[in-house]
Amino acid sequence: MISKNILLEAIYNKTGVYITTKNDCRKVSQFIAAEKNGFLSESTLYRFFLYNSNSNKPYKNTFNVLARFCGYPDWNAFLKYYDSNYLFNEPKFLNKSVEVVIENFVVNENFSALIEIFDTLENENYKTKEFYGIKTFLSFSKTNLFPKFIKEYGSHWFVRNILIEALYDPHHRINGYSEAIENYMLASNKNSENYLQDLVFAQSVLFRHYNLIGSKKADKYGEKLYQETDMDISMKNLHIFPKTRFMTYKFWYLNQKSDLTIQFKTYSKLYINWITKEIQNTNSVIELNIIYQTTLEVFQNLNLNTLKNKVSLLIKNKIKYQQAENIEIKKLHNANGLLNILPV
Repeated sequence: MISKNILLEAIYNKTGVYITTKNDCRKVSQFIAAEKNGFLSESTLYRFFLYNSNSNKPYKNTFNVLARFCGYPDWNAFLKYYDSNYLFNEPKFLNKSVEVVIENFVVNENFSALIEIFDTLENENYKTKEFYGIKTFLSFSKTNLFPKFIKEYGSHWFVRNILIEALYDPHHRINGYSEAIENYMLASNKNSENYLQDLVFAQSVLFRHYNLIGSKKADKYGEKLYQETDMDISMKNLHIFPKTRFMTYKFWYLNQKSDLTIQFKTYSKLYINWITKEIQNTNSVIELNIIYQTTLEVFQNLNLNTLKNKVSLLIKNKIKYQQAENIEIKKLHNANGLLNILPV
């Protein structure tokens, strides 16, 4: 017979209750009754799961009710699903199991165990890392522990490269997300060759967030980006995403200042020259999406229709040059990786 532990886990996945006490049996009995697809009493569940007796042989109906409650037509279908050979070829159960394990680590603040999982992924392909990153994101979205986790492990490669950067959420759907980004920035290694890129990433996404919600903190991060950073970002060997953010978000920064009309016009000319070269130098549709979506957000927000139309035309002409006129640049690939999987 199938291990009771597997059945207990299946019930836990359905109800969030792992049967260890008689009170748990009562709760699960109520869940089963509420579905009106059979009934198992508290005592029946107790005898089956908790009462250690080899003489206790449940009725076939007990197995069928449990199977239906877990989402299967009958007990035979349940057995087939959890047969190891079938399980090996069916990812649904394993997918859910990974989710349960990660969520338990997060909720119980067992962060070191979570990091141990991440360490095993170092040599895996990106999609595997992304999978675990999404599961971790979903688990933290149910808590307020994300800032604490980033404060403790913000220097870890998986946390930085996958959880924060690749799966950055522009909608800040995790409690304390802005604070977590600040902790990420504090954990940046000033001696690292990626320090400038990390700095621009963190400061620009915080500047964007606070600017869009009308917070005075936008002034703080605007100054950090455009006054304290004295390097010519447009000429640095940075990834196109933080570079485009830095260059485009400056329009928001200039818009915050008064009596800067001449500077605004001057920067617009500089910007068009810069972005024209960037578009000319890339043959990547993903990079074109990054440029298009980043600029579109800012120019629409500030009603800069002339600039928006110029950039759109540059990208349209580039696509024509690549003989890919049928590509819908807005739909092909979201500039933020997370939004391809978890759209708002």
